[in-house]
Amino acid sequence: MLHTIEVEIDAEGIIHPMQAMPLEAERRALLTLVIPDDAAMKAMKAMKATTAADGDWRKFVGALSESPNFNSDGVVIQQKLRDEWQ
Repeated sequence: MLHTIEVEIDAEGIIHPMQAMPLEAERRALLTLVIPDDAAMKAMKAMKATTAADGDWRKFVGALSESPNFNSDGVVIQQKLRDEWQ
């Protein structure tokens, strides 16, 4: 059975799980690296620039406008996501 957990990998390559791992015995694992593209990096920097106390959501409007994943009609995107689970 596959089980996905979130991890962080530091600059030295050490894996740090973000949640408890079920380890009854030795396990094999597949590692998928999440490497953001330039548009995603811009959006992440914009989000980090806003503090929780600020609360102005309008700063995020258009943050993903250059994203290749979110550049079409929202309803079409939702339908595609739903179709993936069927």
